[in-house]
Amino acid sequence: MNSSFKINLDNNDKEIYLKAMLYAMAPKATSRCEYIRKQAKEISFPAKDLNKIKKISKPEALSLELLKLSDIRLRRYIIREMILLAINDHELSDKEICDMYKIGAAAGIKEDKINDFFIWAAQGVEWQIDGIALVEEDL
Repeated sequence: MNSSFKINLDNNDKEIYLKAMLYAMAPKATSRCEYIRKQAKEISFPAKDLNKIKKISKPEALSLELLKLSDIRLRRYIIREMILLAINDHELSDKEICDMYKIGAAAGIKEDKINDFFIWAAQGVEWQIDGIALVEEDL
């Protein structure tokens, strides 16, 4: 999915997307506000409405939100992005992993696909680490 796809989401879909991103970032609230503002801008969600979004703290509640999305590709995209956010700090707890599987499965995504998302995200992190090493080595 690219930015043009995200712009074509209806307001409800945009809000669910942002709720999912907030959920994935909750344990790691360091640069949360800036990231969410950037995502809101990218999907043409009004910045003034960001503080109206109700935070979700339970995986079951987020699963119910995702089930409101009729497009399975959008649900997959959101789970993939949540996993990427969760793994981005190189620290992923067993609870976070378990919650991602619960949310994904309840949203109708097969376990194999969720596994693929975790592998994809881990490869991306490895690629970033390798890139840093290429620049830093032999100094």
